[in-house]
Amino acid sequence: MRFPHLSALDKASIAVAMLSLMEGVPADTGESFLRWLRRTGQTQRAIDRFWSPVLVSALNEELSDVSVPYGAMVFRDAFLKSAQAGRMGIPSVALSQLYAGAADYIRERGGEVLLRAVVENVGVANERAWVSLAGEVQRFDYVISAVPFLSLSKILPPDMHWDALYENIAHLRTSPITGIHFWFDRELTELEHAVLLDRTIQWMFQKSKILDDRRLLQDAGSYLELVVSSSKSLVEKSRQEVLDLALSELAEFFPEVKNARVLKATVIKELHATFAPEPGSDRFRPKPAGPWKRLFLSGDWTATGWPATMEGAVRAGYGAAEALAAAHGQARHFLVADLPPQDLMRLFS
Repeated sequence: MRFPHLSALDKASIAVAMLSLMEGVPADTGESFLRWLRRTGQTQRAIDRFWSPVLVSALNEELSDVSVPYGAMVFRDAFLKSAQAGRMGIPSVALSQLYAGAADYIRERGGEVLLRAVVENVGVANERAWVSLAGEVQRFDYVISAVPFLSLSKILPPDMHWDALYENIAHLRTSPITGIHFWFDRELTELEHAVLLDRTIQWMFQKSKILDDRRLLQDAGSYLELVVSSSKSLVEKSRQEVLDLALSELAEFFPEVKNARVLKATVIKELHATFAPEPGSDRFRPKPAGPWKRLFLSGDWTATGWPATMEGAVRAGYGAAEALAAAHGQARHFLVADLPPQDLMRLFS
């Protein structure tokens, strides 16, 4: 209600939609979330400045290509169900350092972690799973494949009966994310992060204020990362075109950009960053236990019940662990329960 960039009419329309979402997540009837918003009387400004910034960032897809259940889930679970669920975490270390803890955990328990190891094929034969690493076949009790679905067909050998799986994942589509990094000779703003409305650039993170590792600043006055989710409009643009666009839009919000000197800049395009949560896409997402014994699937694109978020990826890992344990005759439950509903939402859950 305190958001200054929406009118009273915009906020009233949002409230109507939120009341509808309190009753539960609508079923997937093939309708897009954008059409659902318009059907519930959302103003264009409410769509552009409230629904779209949240959902495009969370789901990495335009509202016209987002299924109603996933659009509703984001708002119901993050805004309505529990105040704690809406908290956003930003890592204060580089992601490589953040993920290194998982490798340490595995090694401490007798496991081995191989980095930059080229997996050529995986398969199952004679009641054993196998992996071909740089031409050398290694055998294991079980294998969990956590590669993106576009890579899966490249590592499954043709003699395995995976036609049904391939037919399903052929219906899944990907969506890109672009990250734009700038090192400036001075500080542009005191903000650690910001949402940039009505522009191509969606998020600004001032990593020189967020990260603990000062080495990443590289002797610059400030280091900014700009994020564009569902960045289809940038895919065909050159590096310089993307940088020019980003600087132009950034200067609209932070005028000091016009006086600053760019010391270094990088554009990182992830063309197949996530799967697109389109209407009807859920029926094509496979479960962790596929048609082969000892080989399991994981990844945010599998049937987690969640979209392609970090939380969805974690749920996929739990699901694969549960499927493997069951196959080993030791059925266990690993999936962590969702946050419980609070206050009024306890009546609707």
